[in-house]
Amino acid sequence: MFESSILSSASAADAVDHARQRLEGEGLGGLGAALAPFDGLTPAELPALSGLFARAIALLIEGFRADTRSTATYAAIEAVPPGLAALMFDLALDGIFGDGPRDVTTLNEVGLLTLVGLLSSAGAHEQAATLIAQAREHGSSPGLLRAAWIARCRWAGCPHELAAHLAPAELGFPDMSAARARIDAAGLDIAAHRARLRFALAADDLGAAGEAVGVALSLPLGDGEKSPLVPELALFAARLAATGELSALSRDRLRWAFATAPTITAAAADLLAQQSADGTIPFLDPAEADSAVALLRGFVAPAATPAVTGYPMRDGKPHVDIVWLEITNHCNQKCTFCPDMFREDARAWLPLEQVKNLIDQLADTLSVGSMQLNAYGEPLLHPNIAEILAYIRERRLPFPTFFTSHGMTLVDKKLKQLSGNYPSGIAISLHNDSQESYEATRSHKIGDYETLVARVTALLRQMARERAPSHLRLYQMVSNQAVDLRVDEVTRNAFPDTPERMLAHLRKWEAIAARIVEALDPATGARAYTNDEAHVFDAFAKARHADSHHLPILSWVDQDGATQYAFMSPRPVGTYANLLLEYDPRWAVERKLVSPYTCGFTKAPSLAIFATGRLGVCCIDLNSTATFGSLSDFATLHEALTSPQALQMFAQLSNGVATSRGCQICLGGPERHCASKKLPGPPRPAGHFRDGI
Repeated sequence: MFESSILSSASAADAVDHARQRLEGEGLGGLGAALAPFDGLTPAELPALSGLFARAIALLIEGFRADTRSTATYAAIEAVPPGLAALMFDLALDGIFGDGPRDVTTLNEVGLLTLVGLLSSAGAHEQAATLIAQAREHGSSPGLLRAAWIARCRWAGCPHELAAHLAPAELGFPDMSAARARIDAAGLDIAAHRARLRFALAADDLGAAGEAVGVALSLPLGDGEKSPLVPELALFAARLAATGELSALSRDRLRWAFATAPTITAAAADLLAQQSADGTIPFLDPAEADSAVALLRGFVAPAATPAVTGYPMRDGKPHVDIVWLEITNHCNQKCTFCPDMFREDARAWLPLEQVKNLIDQLADTLSVGSMQLNAYGEPLLHPNIAEILAYIRERRLPFPTFFTSHGMTLVDKKLKQLSGNYPSGIAISLHNDSQESYEATRSHKIGDYETLVARVTALLRQMARERAPSHLRLYQMVSNQAVDLRVDEVTRNAFPDTPERMLAHLRKWEAIAARIVEALDPATGARAYTNDEAHVFDAFAKARHADSHHLPILSWVDQDGATQYAFMSPRPVGTYANLLLEYDPRWAVERKLVSPYTCGFTKAPSLAIFATGRLGVCCIDLNSTATFGSLSDFATLHEALTSPQALQMFAQLSNGVATSRGCQICLGGPERHCASKKLPGPPRPAGHFRDGI
């Protein structure tokens, strides 16, 4: 305590000046030492303290403004004597609200964190908890959650550094970087994954801890090998429960990961229950511990199994955004931008009766967003395509169906088979804009560019004349700023590389559409379009792997009175090149089990039923390497989608664990290096391909 004799002497002013100088010189680091000599005094006893307190509060605010989770700011608050912290709180409160109502919902995050920190340091834990609870009713943030955690630990009288709650362990890694480097080199090293998790917990970085948990539990290892993770998993769940963040465990990637390691998950729940009963986790009250334990056990309880699946359940049915029903993997075209020429799987097709049975299951036992009748194969080469399309029309499916063709199969026989049996939409991989473009990228054995134009024109004319209840999209490959260097220079240059060239090709198809309209009965309601040049240029520049920027060329009123369109849709070179790296000898592929990227097909869940009978989630998995079984392994599709095998695939791919060849290519990252020489052309923007998954 400050000597009372100083109160009446000039040395009191000197002491305050000295404290101010210390604050200015040392900042937050000197806060506790600067204020300690005045412990026990009040501003009434030493008026100069108010100014000193104001400067100290300003430093705290600056600290939180720079980083709402700042360990330095929290350390400075902790160093303030409790009595002075209470006085500083009152001063801050008066400064913020004055004589007005003290409504915490009007505070910004920085002001709120400052008040909560001072309350907690003053020992007013219940008041601090109440203030945080009131604020969290109107929204939360990482900074607020951190404040809640620290206040909780001070109330419980235990350290808020999570490292203090970790049992001693020989990690074998000095820091997080070393652990990550080991994972990069040896993805199955469970000790490295445990170290990664412990370092994240020690830093109270729950986001990084969650990533580490998801990856570690998803590894293709037995539960016995993952058992060292149990103490850290229990602490992770307890930490989340303490600040009301337990719902984070139910996010898909973690929920799936816990469900795929049932023994480990159950062991973590048991340990947490035991620690709660023993009082070894003082920051967690029994009700919170019970909630965490129940949630963990729920992930592996038999009754919960149907719900713990990679496919969301809708009305008791697994939901699939898109089904890729590859009725055949045959393709009679060889495109230089497509890896189909490197196919290893035997050429096959699904028998007609099996296709019908699968369509019935999709319609009756699953929730489906849409269905495509192909992956890489050419669906019009299936010997029973007419019967398949007729059955789809007959079933009046509750979801739309589509297929993509390279266009050269649109001979008279196929056009007759399509007549009256149109799916919801047809896409043609038109791509080329000239004979030179065609020769550079496609096989000459089945025709040339003019043959392609003639056959696509015949389909367009037929659909408009018959008022088909189906749209037609013409995919046009372009070489814009989204160039992909995995595609060689000759192929890249074969497609429109300027908006003017794109415009010229579009004008050709607009003229074709105009001639079709002139020859049609006006009752079709057909109309030809001329696109605005600026719109075309914009579509060229913004073309990405996702289908967008439609440029209409023709429309008609279908049999049901709806307007259907034929349109051109630009897509960048590389759209189909996903797995070229796997086979092209010019590329050196670095395989990694653990990737920082995740698969988009787990976010919008897909189902790929390959012509080989294998089941996966990816339409671009050329040789169906990423699968969770085959049709012959399960009695029904419903059983397959709710199987542990399917769940494991979702757990792995949503956490960046790539166990298959195809996935290791796709999730391998945006930077690629040629084995012998770099392919010519401008550098591809980092991360571009990732956007197209």
